[in-house]
Amino acid sequence: MVNKLYFLTFVLFFSSYFHSVPDEDSLPVLGDYSSASISLSGEYQLGRLWLAMYRGSTREHDDPMMRTYLEDLIYRLSETSEVRDRRFEFLILEDQSINAFAAPGGIIGINLGMFLNTEKEGELASVMCHELAHLSQRHYARTQNQTSPLLNALMILGSIAVAAASRNPEAIMIAPAAMQQMSINYTRSNEKEADRIGFNNLVKAGFDPNDMTMMFQRMQDKYQNENSEQFSYLMTHPLPSERLTDMRIRTDDLKKSSKQSYRDNIDFHFMQKRAEVWAEKDARKLVKKYKKNLKLPLKNNSISSKYGLSLSHKKLKNYDEAFTILRELIKENPNNLVLEASLMELHLSSGNYFEAISLGRNILEIHDSNYSASMLLADAYIENEQSSLAEKLLKELSKTRETDPNIWFKLAEAQGLSGNILELHRSRAEFFILTGRHDAAIFQLKEALALSANLFEVRESVIRRLEQIFAAKRALKELS
Repeated sequence: MVNKLYFLTFVLFFSSYFHSVPDEDSLPVLGDYSSASISLSGEYQLGRLWLAMYRGSTREHDDPMMRTYLEDLIYRLSETSEVRDRRFEFLILEDQSINAFAAPGGIIGINLGMFLNTEKEGELASVMCHELAHLSQRHYARTQNQTSPLLNALMILGSIAVAAASRNPEAIMIAPAAMQQMSINYTRSNEKEADRIGFNNLVKAGFDPNDMTMMFQRMQDKYQNENSEQFSYLMTHPLPSERLTDMRIRTDDLKKSSKQSYRDNIDFHFMQKRAEVWAEKDARKLVKKYKKNLKLPLKNNSISSKYGLSLSHKKLKNYDEAFTILRELIKENPNNLVLEASLMELHLSSGNYFEAISLGRNILEIHDSNYSASMLLADAYIENEQSSLAEKLLKELSKTRETDPNIWFKLAEAQGLSGNILELHRSRAEFFILTGRHDAAIFQLKEALALSANLFEVRESVIRRLEQIFAAKRALKELS
């Protein structure tokens, strides 16, 4: 066991996937086997190792606007949370079932089904606050194998190692699925604690305290009356009646002492419409639905239905109609970044690359770190045969988002089109590392090594990266 512990430390050290080489002092302290503890850094590295495997075996929803929205929401909520380490990683999964989860190391996952089954931002925020509470209270470390969480960590890594060594796609899912299940299948006391802390966080963040009660009550009602398979969240987060009662009491007590009014966020409704349009194969049905909704006097209905109508027309390639509606929305709601990015997206879809580039540059002049505009602008550069500009943009973006596989994938594409084959192989390698495919990463780095014979610094960097991957593979093999 001691030898495996050394290997575990080695794996976790090299699985951070950052380009800088940490000092010896930054090696994760997993804890003493006898003390049955896992350090925060150990949890972080364990989570990142799991994340790479998970990304290599599931389908993420590649929508930069949704990612930007979710990041903004989580970081906003984290400011009033008890989470100490805010190095989050986000997963948006192309799954219409209702589910969200938190895994050790600040990993937060959410299905598109959560957007499809919530009515306002506060309801989605209530679920996110609950998951943040699981992270802040370290329920994973406290629940898993109470006498030896370190042993549990070793077991998880062992299962990951077995999955990594298998060529069977189903086997690759074993470790991520087990990790997800273990990370969210908490005890009743942990769930009640997450309710209490999550509720306080929700209120501190400025949301309606009733949102959490309403969200969980509606989920419970739907779970009992509809297809239970679509409600995987409640299968891992059981909601007995006493938890709902506790939430109602908290809400009532707070409402009595507060006369605060609460605003909804229109950006949430935009994301909801993006999820709906993605999920519906026949966009013509949505055109009829949104036109009908525009006649209803509901709050935020007119704006969000118009947005959904524009998206639906875009999906049908009715670009004139889509542009007319979207430009009207922008005129009515100036300076909304979602709408401005959506106009970029529409120009891209219709082949107006120059207009998309111009819009993207204007947005980034004011919001230089906006993820949506950056990714859309890179796409516009590529489509407009300006791949070198896309490469430059994505290279800068990768410096602050070096654990985002989408950036490395797109960067490799831009480098290939611009003829920078050496860097193409290096970027592909980073993408494969972040998605748990070490053999593919090794192949790409060997190709890069062959092209870097006269480039000493680059060659040394490639060799170091290869050594890190080989070390991780050896450790995983030992664990398996």
